[in-house]
Amino acid sequence: MLTADQLKHVIHFDSRSQRDCVLLILGVEVRAPKDIAAIREVGARAGVRKITCWNISDVLAKAVGLAIKTTDGWELTSQGQQHVQTLIAVTDLNIVVANASQSLRQHLTLVTKPESAAFIEEAIVCFEARQYRAAVILSWVGAISILHHKVFNGHLAAFNAEIMRRDAKARPLKNVDGFCRIGEHDFLDVIEYIGVIGKNVKQTLQNQCLQLRNACGHPNTLRIAENAVAAHIEILILNVFSKF
Repeated sequence: MLTADQLKHVIHFDSRSQRDCVLLILGVEVRAPKDIAAIREVGARAGVRKITCWNISDVLAKAVGLAIKTTDGWELTSQGQQHVQTLIAVTDLNIVVANASQSLRQHLTLVTKPESAAFIEEAIVCFEARQYRAAVILSWVGAISILHHKVFNGHLAAFNAEIMRRDAKARPLKNVDGFCRIGEHDFLDVIEYIGVIGKNVKQTLQNQCLQLRNACGHPNTLRIAENAVAAHIEILILNVFSKF
């Protein structure tokens, strides 16, 4: 429900009661029950300095219907989870945006090419600022950049042979910038043919991600929100960013 970083944002919003603070803490990695020591530790890391002085057992005992004590520790009930969702909602923290951007930032550390990393970093900033069209375009450009480098560094001979087989007038690529001469749809066709990506991955990238990128890159009446963009980014994370 919440990450430790997200907790820092929501727990200091307005004047939280001790009960709501503790319930929010239980919402961090919500499936993991927490004993009193763990609750204090998570709260202290989130900047709740006075939590060391609170009688947390008493606070939770009075939160009837919102939290229960099991053999593994305290955890939220379904009603408690709904209450925490309400507390989150008033802070204007968009969990879909927060979770997707966090996941993308984790994968950013695995990208070694500075050019690719720069595109992804810009996409994250746009997504967090809810500039959704820009996030779609930049995340796509980052993914294509990664694929370009992957092909150039490990499959260039096979790629050149295939594009010249398809087009007698085609010239072999000598640097990464040469990929700009090839349409992205055709590029994906070729790298699927030479075995860099699978057929289903190619079709998903072409029919979903590239199509959305093209729609976002031209003036039109299309409206998109965080769920569509999160799905777009998730596909790119699972099939490009985390694989190449």
